[in-house]
Amino acid sequence: MSVTLSSEAHALHYLGTDELTIESQSTIEHASQSHYAFGYVIDELLRVTLEDHTHRRTHKVLTGELFFVPPNCRCTLKNSENHRARLIWIRFQILNGPTSAAVASGSGGMSDFLNQRELQQHSFRMPHISNWIPDFLSDCGQPDSALFYQLQSYLYRMTSAFTTFLQSPKQVDDELVEYVEQAKQYILEHYNQTIDMEEMARLSGSSRKFYQAFRGVTGLSPHKFVTTIRLNRSLSLLGSSAFSITEVAHTVGYADELYFSRLFKKHMGLSPSDYLKNAQIRIANLCAIFHGDLAVLGLTPKVSLHKDWWLESDLTPYIEQIRNSHPNIILSGPIPDELQATLADIAQVVIIRWRDLSWKETLLKISGLVGLSSVAQRWLTYFDMKVDNAREHIRERLGGKPFLLVTAQEQHYRVYGLKRKKIKDLFYDELKITPPKPVEQVSFLDTYTLPEVASMDCDNVVFFVSTTLSNEYCLQLEASWRRLKQAHSREQQHILLIRHQGLLMYNATMHDSLIDETVYHLLSKS
Repeated sequence: MSVTLSSEAHALHYLGTDELTIESQSTIEHASQSHYAFGYVIDELLRVTLEDHTHRRTHKVLTGELFFVPPNCRCTLKNSENHRARLIWIRFQILNGPTSAAVASGSGGMSDFLNQRELQQHSFRMPHISNWIPDFLSDCGQPDSALFYQLQSYLYRMTSAFTTFLQSPKQVDDELVEYVEQAKQYILEHYNQTIDMEEMARLSGSSRKFYQAFRGVTGLSPHKFVTTIRLNRSLSLLGSSAFSITEVAHTVGYADELYFSRLFKKHMGLSPSDYLKNAQIRIANLCAIFHGDLAVLGLTPKVSLHKDWWLESDLTPYIEQIRNSHPNIILSGPIPDELQATLADIAQVVIIRWRDLSWKETLLKISGLVGLSSVAQRWLTYFDMKVDNAREHIRERLGGKPFLLVTAQEQHYRVYGLKRKKIKDLFYDELKITPPKPVEQVSFLDTYTLPEVASMDCDNVVFFVSTTLSNEYCLQLEASWRRLKQAHSREQQHILLIRHQGLLMYNATMHDSLIDETVYHLLSKS
């Protein structure tokens, strides 16, 4: 049996199916093979990297998505999530057609894709494929003509869907965003090495547009992004006191320590030696909120206790842990007066009533305590640049549409209103997302059912979901919201699903990651 694809005949021959499991926070590698393959992600999100002798491409693939793997190409599968990932690997041959080792996309169909020389990667969806997975998994390698022809027919339909995907019009900007994400990831992994930015821009196909797209994704130029990453990393290295200034300069990618020192002072407002002196302060952090603020200053507390530790019946182990860390400052949120008096016998206790402050005020207060106000001011300057960039994307893509802000857990939802600073001050105040009328007089609303959230008069929603929950949960959440709203509204629903690590803390680190996730989601959905 054969089909015609872009005026060339290609007969597909099904070879077999493998089921792969990638444990949480781990990576597996598929060695180069002579056959083609479709990968289908059953559970979780994977970062898939394809590599041949001249190119390397990385792409995120979500639950329910297919991706194409050419022959003679190494494939690396990385699971950075907190759950085990599963996928199936459908192997096949393409007969009577090209078998180029380097495969790429084209504006035409499968033939153009197979004949191109630059490696590319695409993921796509198709209806009903989840119904076929049990049949593929039942293939045990034993002869079964009926099953073979059934799977062969599925293979043709998958290839047809892939060809349709390749033939659909692509926006140049969309392709650039994908390339910029790869460039950004490369910089994060190789910031301490020499990076030829001009070559990176040239390989994008349009140097001018690359620089524009990079700024659109990160809010910074590529060169400023590299400098920012290097200097941020130098803070934690200097703060650890394990390295000299020369060693830190070399570690973050500067061969000339004098140039590093001048650059550091220009950006941070103090010299590396002055920063190192101030960063030696020993801090016992008793409020989990403050950990994210200390992190952007490059400081690691000697003790960092969990939320509400002081409510436990026996505080002796905690007090001894604090005492044994020999702190210069004990940093805490509001605690009972008796406990504060006990801790004052160990070191100076600084109480910050963070609920009465904005997170920016908290960061500046902490930085002032340790003589690093200029470092905090510099960090906030770059943060504001990222906010300006994100606000522009929101204006272009969301317009003035109102959005609910909702944290989603498996059995609990919280809707944030205008009477509470947390979440509201970033998304409603700074990013200028339009608040819906139902939240104007609300602090927050807790409920155990999604229908109660959906009953509020607003079709659009920003869901904040912890990375501890699976990508399958996110897909179900999105589908449930559309189903609930479509029953009462003919308007198209807009859903932003923002992932966050750990608790949704009201601090600098969390706000920075929320900005990055929001921009990534807006651009990847454009």
